[in-house]
Amino acid sequence: MSEPKRVKELMIPLEDYPHIPYWFTLRQAMAIVREANIKFEGTFEPRAVLVFDEKYQLMGILTLRDIIKGLEPRFMHETALVKADPNLALLMGDLFGPGLKEASQKPVSEVMSPIKITVQGDDSIAKAIFLMIKENVGAMPVIQDSKVAGMIRLSDLFKEISDLVLGD
Repeated sequence: MSEPKRVKELMIPLEDYPHIPYWFTLRQAMAIVREANIKFEGTFEPRAVLVFDEKYQLMGILTLRDIIKGLEPRFMHETALVKADPNLALLMGDLFGPGLKEASQKPVSEVMSPIKITVQGDDSIAKAIFLMIKENVGAMPVIQDSKVAGMIRLSDLFKEISDLVLGD
């Protein structure tokens, strides 16, 4: 039986994982995600972007869901009526109409999610799996020498486990 793998062996290194400063707009973030999708086509599809401050300290994570929510027209957030019947949104005008480009100028810091959990590069993949399931996240930052070294995703961990189970 070989030595179990460590998180750092399965993570995507930070230089390969999309990351941006907190003052970037949603529009810029969308361009980064699209670029990463093209760059890594067939290997991995980023579903989130890490957000840093000017000192390269991790501030949050911007998921595709965060971006789309940030682009939602204001009335979608505010009216109890729309919450009761989402079809009313269509009566109030196109969901993503003229305000879309304007909304895309919001800084990502306004809509990003906090980092729920991190893992150390030397931690076991079992610990990483436990943390991700406990916190219900699909990816988490990997910390090495007090700095973000990369991202580990549930799909990478799943592949590792399925190789063990299926004996590939």
